[in-house]
Amino acid sequence: MSLEKQLKREEGPVKHQWLSALVMAFIALPFIALLFVAAYGFIVWFGQMLFWGPPT
Repeated sequence: MSLEKQLKREEGPVKHQWLSALVMAFIALPFIALLFVAAYGFIVWFGQMLFWGPPT
């Protein structure tokens, strides 16, 4: 197999890795962080309703 064909064949996975990294960095991880913040807020809100009461 020639060197040119090898380079073309290896180019695909590298592009796929970059695309995956960008999707993770700019879409998936911020969405997961937002879910964690929302879950924490819900836990605090629910806890204040049932156990702790509002802050004084």
